Amino acid sequence: MITVEYCGYHTHNPDQDLIFRPSGSASYLFLLVLSPMYFTFQENQEPVRAETGACILYNPGVYQHYQAEKEFFNSYVHFSCPEEELTDCRISRNCLFYPENTNDINWLIKNIYHEYINHFDCSAEMMHHYVHQLLIELHRGYHSSGRRTDRQQNIYPELLALRSNMLQNCRQPWSVEQLCSILNIGKSQFYKYYELYFHSSPKEELLQARLQKARYLLTNDAVTVKQAAYEAGFQNICYFNRIFKKMCGCTPGEYRKKR
Repeated sequence: MITVEYCGYHTHNPDQDLIFRPSGSASYLFLLVLSPMYFTFQENQEPVRAETGACILYNPGVYQHYQAEKEFFNSYVHFSCPEEELTDCRISRNCLFYPENTNDINWLIKNIYHEYINHFDCSAEMMHHYVHQLLIELHRGYHSSGRRTDRQQNIYPELLALRSNMLQNCRQPWSVEQLCSILNIGKSQFYKYYELYFHSSPKEELLQARLQKARYLLTNDAVTVKQAAYEAGFQNICYFNRIFKKMCGCTPGEYRKKR
């Protein structure tokens, strides 16, 4: 049985924070780097720079020393299990590697974290299966890591920050051309990376963010339907009414009465 002892998803520590465990930890530690860090593998050894997308699986009791270059941003899982659980998954341990499938890996850590903090029924069993799946993904990703490009390693944090800005400021008239210009990539690359990392399109996510904001604004009787539409980023009231009914099952006015 694999037991999750602690985990974190999209964790932020203070900038340039340092983790130093000279005696390691009592359990395995898997770490996914989401912003550049420096790893030192033995005392008095020169640190090694890890790019975004780097991974490492520490054995229990192994020296751990890593520090953020600037922003401290990662996902991780501390877990314990019998050694046999790792036997069939040929993954290098205690050293950095760059798997291709970091999106799948981070998605699994998100699910592990979700189970860990919510204590659902059978969470222990679910976390066991998620970590087991994580180990399989690491095995697959490790053996295809040579094909990973520098651009893929660096695009994720930039794209994640841009996506957060877009969804938090959904009132603005975002365009694909504008988003591509910010990242300095072409449309086809932008759509490819967005789908790869977020399993959706920017248009769909922006629409959902605007509808969510509109529903919130409609709970305030002092705000008219037209104001709610414009504040949420819809510039055409007819389109707003039509898409609201299609996506929410009722008109904005009906939604206000039912709430």
